[in-house]
Amino acid sequence: MARKARPWFNTERRCWMVYLGGRKHTLCSVARKTRHPPQAALDRLDDLHREIRRNPSPDAAQQTVASVIERYIEVAFPSLAAATVALRLPYLQSFAELHGWRLVSDCRADHLQEWLTKHPGWQSDWAKRDAVLAVMTVFNWAKPKLIRENPFAGFHQRAGTSRRDLTPEEFQAILRATGTSAGRHWKKPTPAARFRQILVFLFFTGCRPKEASQLRWSDVDFQRRVLVLREHKTITMQRRPAPRIVPLHPVVLKLLHVLKARNEGEHVFLNRRHKAWVKDTLSLRLRRARDVAGIAADAKLYGVRHAFGTRGIVNGRDIKTLSVLMGHSDVKTTELYAHIAGQRDHLDAAMRKVTQPLARAKRSAAVFHPGV
Repeated sequence: MARKARPWFNTERRCWMVYLGGRKHTLCSVARKTRHPPQAALDRLDDLHREIRRNPSPDAAQQTVASVIERYIEVAFPSLAAATVALRLPYLQSFAELHGWRLVSDCRADHLQEWLTKHPGWQSDWAKRDAVLAVMTVFNWAKPKLIRENPFAGFHQRAGTSRRDLTPEEFQAILRATGTSAGRHWKKPTPAARFRQILVFLFFTGCRPKEASQLRWSDVDFQRRVLVLREHKTITMQRRPAPRIVPLHPVVLKLLHVLKARNEGEHVFLNRRHKAWVKDTLSLRLRRARDVAGIAADAKLYGVRHAFGTRGIVNGRDIKTLSVLMGHSDVKTTELYAHIAGQRDHLDAAMRKVTQPLARAKRSAAVFHPGV
């Protein structure tokens, strides 16, 4: 007969703990060690026992939603990027709280819809799609190891509208709206100046906003004039993980030299508190500048990257080269940036080239009938 799990005191962390189900659990923290575990620790231990009885082991024939999610977190999460874990974990926690007790064999696609309905805060199609993909990934991963099939396989959530390019005029207007003090106060740049620096960097590199906000000086190779991003979005999708190389435009190189001379910290781009930028703060800054400039609400920070990809297509860069510059793992992703709808100058030039032979024929023909 297996020995009953007993709480023990962790001197270093000053808390009562227990080994249960092959895992170490914290029961409660205490100010000082006592001879016997406090009642709070015993109550938490009872809760853990109830959870184990309710959630079957990975070898059981019948799995619950919670047991599948817990197994996915235990096995798959360690190999995922930290950003991916941070995105998926809140969705999985929320779904387990609503349907965790349910047997997988009893689940239906409408249970997923019910979950979305209970979260009116997820207003955009992109947020709903992220939530659905987080759950779908777990149950696709679980078959056929834990379950026979994904019970939500028939559910479909449409993607949101693609974010559009930020036009050159809008970009210039946003730069003006952030203030005119970017070139002043070299020793103590203003918050507006710091935001303008990251905008210029995004415009000339096509980097993702998160790549810019998390950029460290260890990623900058001044001698080769490149960025070497050893941690990037698509590294887990590569057969042979390799760093992303970003060539530096002369404007960016000059900017980085100026920032390096300040010697402010580990990260390249810092906010006024000398901390690395975060996505929400950058979005808030852009929204304020957008309101001041009178630009439409669908102009997003990521639109600077979209504009970089579109400029590459318009200026004749081939898809494969542009894919490398933008750090895509698949050329198909780059093709999404190749949309030229609305690029009137490009289309006009293409139309002139197409109709050139016709124009010559018109000049040489004695009679030209436009209707023929």
